[in-house]
Amino acid sequence: MSSTAESTTSPFHWSELLPLGLGLIVLAILHFSSLLGWLLHQPATEVLIGLTVLSGIVLWIAKGITEQAEDLAVVLGEPYGTLVLTGSVITIEVALLANTMLTGEANPTLARDSMFAVLMISLTGVKGISLLVASNQQERGLTSPVQVEDLASRNMTGSLTYINLITTMSVLALIVPNFSRSTQSANFSTPLNIVLCIVATGVYSIFLAYQVGSYRQLFMEAPSQSMRLAAALQGKTAESGSERPLWQISTLLVSGLLILVFISESVGKLIERGISELGLPSSIAGVLVAMLILAPEALNAIQAAGKGELQRTLNTIYGAALSTISLTVPAVLIIGELTHTNVILGLEPFEMVMLALTLLLVRPLHSRVNGLDGVMLLVVFLFWIALQIA
Repeated sequence: MSSTAESTTSPFHWSELLPLGLGLIVLAILHFSSLLGWLLHQPATEVLIGLTVLSGIVLWIAKGITEQAEDLAVVLGEPYGTLVLTGSVITIEVALLANTMLTGEANPTLARDSMFAVLMISLTGVKGISLLVASNQQERGLTSPVQVEDLASRNMTGSLTYINLITTMSVLALIVPNFSRSTQSANFSTPLNIVLCIVATGVYSIFLAYQVGSYRQLFMEAPSQSMRLAAALQGKTAESGSERPLWQISTLLVSGLLILVFISESVGKLIERGISELGLPSSIAGVLVAMLILAPEALNAIQAAGKGELQRTLNTIYGAALSTISLTVPAVLIIGELTHTNVILGLEPFEMVMLALTLLLVRPLHSRVNGLDGVMLLVVFLFWIALQIA
């Protein structure tokens, strides 16, 4: 009763506004004072302290975004809930990438490195952790040897549809350019780039139309999994529907995402400075920034896995990967053409091997998942991180 009364007197709770308020204060300090500039000229110790503080604030904001995304998924139902979160993140991600291309130093591999980092983080790191969490949640309390029906279950058809699209677009955008005969660099000629842009946006548009239309059931929880969740989700739907209006959840979600990405831009500068001071490869900077930008989706996926909502987890992970590869490629190619900036899409040889291994491992062979599936993905993720440092 007390929580209901509190929610009717004020549209927002103080615990939801506190991280956003702190984020706005930090953002104002970073942009209207000389603190960031001062930090960028300090030794590694001071830079790392500032980086730790800002990263903590980003993760706190991301946690709040995750809670709003969870409420949104309950109010709208799947797959609409995760689509809104994915759409918000990819829109701001593309805007941030475009701003860097237009105002920063010319970096022909910027888009390629960003897309590859997102694919590896989401498909190996986030999915690996999520599968471990989902398996532990599903098998908790079992005293006898685990049976097949005890394992967490995914919607096989929907998962395969996602993986087929991710595989197709990843190979076309990041591997085939290395073998193109139309240019000397790892890219296509302008006519072929136009074809790639049309294919990428067209396939993604058709996919969205199917996902929210006649094929919506393919991206909802598998029947065996939904039976376990029915009672809990019904209770939460009723509670969220009465106390959390859609406009309130959307306002908090979008506000948090905007603040997070703008702070992440400053965090990226500190990361580059810290890496330079420590003598680490510059590619680590892109990986760490990608992790911060993906934080809301990563936390949302892991949290859903802990509640047994495996398909919502996969929708979030696969949605992040597919939207990145399908929407970032056309955006950067168009900007590159308008600004006469060279854009390199083709991956390095070892990156192509890592991507091929990842696409092989994420392809589902059966509807049930177990902890070993997650372990193998995490092995690939950790080895990829090691290759970035080496």
